[in-house]
Amino acid sequence: MSSLSFPRPAEIHGPPRLPKYAYPGVPVQISSVYPPPEPLPRPDLPTPQRKPIWDGDTRIPYNLSTHIVPAAYHREDSDVELPGLLPSDGSMSKEERKAFVQKSEATLREIRRTYEETGYKPQQKLLWLCLNRYYRTSDVKGGYTLFCAHANGFHKAEWEPTILSLLSSPETQSLVQELWVWDVVSHGDSALLNKGKLTTMMYTRTVARDLLTFLTHFLPTSFSSAPLPVHLDRVPQPEVERRLRSGFLGSDSPRLPICAFGHSFGGAVSPMAALSHPSLFASLFLVDPVILYPTVDIFYVPHFLALGALSRRAVWKTREEARKGFLQSPFFRAWDPRVLELYVEAGLYQDEDGLIRLKTSPVQEAIIFNDAEIGAPEVWTRLHRQELDPRIKLRWAMHGPGHPQLDARPNATQHRVWLRPENSSHFVVEDCSHLIVHEKPEVLGKEMEKYLKEISTAETRARL
Repeated sequence: MSSLSFPRPAEIHGPPRLPKYAYPGVPVQISSVYPPPEPLPRPDLPTPQRKPIWDGDTRIPYNLSTHIVPAAYHREDSDVELPGLLPSDGSMSKEERKAFVQKSEATLREIRRTYEETGYKPQQKLLWLCLNRYYRTSDVKGGYTLFCAHANGFHKAEWEPTILSLLSSPETQSLVQELWVWDVVSHGDSALLNKGKLTTMMYTRTVARDLLTFLTHFLPTSFSSAPLPVHLDRVPQPEVERRLRSGFLGSDSPRLPICAFGHSFGGAVSPMAALSHPSLFASLFLVDPVILYPTVDIFYVPHFLALGALSRRAVWKTREEARKGFLQSPFFRAWDPRVLELYVEAGLYQDEDGLIRLKTSPVQEAIIFNDAEIGAPEVWTRLHRQELDPRIKLRWAMHGPGHPQLDARPNATQHRVWLRPENSSHFVVEDCSHLIVHEKPEVLGKEMEKYLKEISTAETRARL
């Protein structure tokens, strides 16, 4: 960690005075938070159950299991014809590839612009979520449930070195009962479960609704060290109703409120959920979150990150070929080797044709970058309006100077970490880019440990 910090600015100007930035009500109406009706099919795990990277180390008394739940039945928008994948057979020239990518990116912007002008057309649709559960091997009293949300284009397994750093301390182990880490519906193992059904755009609100649906309808009533079924059972209806009404607050709640950790896109999803139903959450730990000041004309200008995603190579003959290719890139060489190995192991899969492919398609990654200009400004604006419950402890983890910032406006990062000054703090990780989870998992895990200790100490004092 760095001693760097950002002084509180004298003033943070609000968003442009346009109707699109009014954001009435809450981001996600609780009435829209519900799963599909039963009975449902029960698909198998798309990839075999794996062991955690600390398997065999008795000092880390946590197991790993992987589970499936349905996502929220209510989806924000209707099906559309999305751009196809860039051909991987070498049939296109460099100029043709560039034109293909530019046309695909422009198509996504046109779809989004049309939605903004004509309104959304919701639908009901069955989609699946795949989650990892890291849980204590013995029952313990007290302790928190943590939820971790990944960045765009990445996957649940890449949090694992950070989790190992967090859980390496016996003191921290007494504070953590279990951690849940998901793949959003269009990413990782969830994307494999939803193959052929990812035919819409994506919204931060929709992903936040999926998180709220998991927490209210599928997170088990209380912690147990016993193994859980692959397909999690639904929470009994009286408990669902209690959670929808008062979350995890109150003496009648079998669980403590959730400590949520979100990186990049995941750092916008978790506060969006907390803004919608704050009583489910105790704290938010946001790792360089995509929470950005509105850009009015964004859908009339090519998005360079979406262009980069659409240009990404997505197919290899073998995992070893993919690994060697990644190691030739400074982008991937900056990662902790354990994270890169998990990306190769858990971020790729062997398709029916025998080739190795990205679990998250470049088109789906580009769609999330495209949505960032809708979800990111909404969270920015709502934090600026002080809508986040002051009870919820907020911490920002930011990367240091020398690397591109998410928002290039002067003082944008300083303003971001001071959007909600009450019950909020921040720190800076030096010698690191936006991908803090990937590059500095050891440092990040220790900062998460400090954070949980602070929460525990504050709660102990409050009870005295």
